[in-house]
Amino acid sequence: MSLLEAQELREVYEQWPQAIISWVRGQGALESDIEREQGRLHQLLGERAMRGIEAAWPNYEDSVRRALAACRNADGETTALIEEARSTWLAMHDDAVDRVSGLIDIAVRLLGEESLVLLWDHLMSDWYEAHARRYSLEHQPWETSAHQLMVSIVDGFHAHLAGADRQGDIEVIHEEDRIGFRFAPCGSGGRAVDATITNGQPRSGHPFDFAVTTEPHDWAWNKTGVCSYCVHCCLLNEVMPIDRLGYPTRVIDPPVWNHGDGPTACTWWVYRHPSLIPDEIYTRVGRTPDRRPNIPTSTS
Repeated sequence: MSLLEAQELREVYEQWPQAIISWVRGQGALESDIEREQGRLHQLLGERAMRGIEAAWPNYEDSVRRALAACRNADGETTALIEEARSTWLAMHDDAVDRVSGLIDIAVRLLGEESLVLLWDHLMSDWYEAHARRYSLEHQPWETSAHQLMVSIVDGFHAHLAGADRQGDIEVIHEEDRIGFRFAPCGSGGRAVDATITNGQPRSGHPFDFAVTTEPHDWAWNKTGVCSYCVHCCLLNEVMPIDRLGYPTRVIDPPVWNHGDGPTACTWWVYRHPSLIPDEIYTRVGRTPDRRPNIPTSTS
């Protein structure tokens, strides 16, 4: 795990908590209700998580520097120091994910399940613009976009420390029309639904009870049991790109809440060309493939 991989998560996990509460307040939620729910979250997560990722960042930087120095000096403690750096990031990361997920849960508790799409649209408005602009076929060839999309998947989920052992494990799946990246489980949204990475306490279960979808919605693959955090993956990769570009940029098979029974996995697919994405990917998010690009003369 490098500082570079962690940097983007540092930024969003520091910015989103304040943005979430400000948005909830702006939607008319009572201040007394917000304070009550924040107090409940504080009791569940503890002081360390609620202080935020920025407060813990210097400790992580220090652990990385010591590990790097040991590598350069061929120190006998190199392995132990690398593991110390990974463990430091793991604790920070999981605290930050729980904090964000808990604050999103507050939005659902106070404003209802339908508020999720509006909240995530608010949090990701800049991402939407950048994503749609970069991955437009008018901006660059799909081969370039596909490569960038796959690199960002690997970088991002390695930073999330995917896998049951939290080492950033990713299974790569090659198929004729697409390439898949499977996380078993994902290290971020997976904390809501997977018992293996939460010491038997997935955050959608007791005592946390973080919200999952209870009704089907276009913005959550029309599935019930999708955790509120995972909703943003559907919006950013499927719903928004279809609406703006005519095709999804990445296709996701998400985990759903199964009350902590068994391991979970999430799979992200990048198609070798948008023309190859089947109709059902569009219809499952309430869209049609009417603007899907034509089949190219050749694909790589």
